[in-house]
Amino acid sequence: MKRPLLYVLLILLVPAILTSYFLHSALWLVVIPLGVIAFAVFVAALPGHKRIITPEKFADELERYLLGIEDKWDRDDTTSLAIADERLEQIRWGLSKFDSMAREKDKEDLKAIISALRRGDLPEVVTPTHLTYRSR
Repeated sequence: MKRPLLYVLLILLVPAILTSYFLHSALWLVVIPLGVIAFAVFVAALPGHKRIITPEKFADELERYLLGIEDKWDRDDTTSLAIADERLEQIRWGLSKFDSMAREKDKEDLKAIISALRRGDLPEVVTPTHLTYRSR
């Protein structure tokens, strides 16, 4: 069992087991974990939680994807988590065109973005207008 999973199980089950034991009701074995999960989802959905990331670190994340050496959730974190720097956020919104990486042009375009980020030049990206669910 991996450690993060162990921690999640401890956070969900230990309070539930203790509460169930002291209040003599098995109902708490269900209520407490569901409450913790609902609270975590609520906190994660609050506005204003954006990643603080440098252009260099963002370039590293993109390069790991380009080379195929990223960890299990790296691509999801890179494309799904909002970024505080609006210029990097615009780049993040345009990353969906690099999902397949089937064409050589896509790879070259991503390499150009990575190089620009490493130089400190933030490439101009046209914000997608077809996405109506984007929040500011």
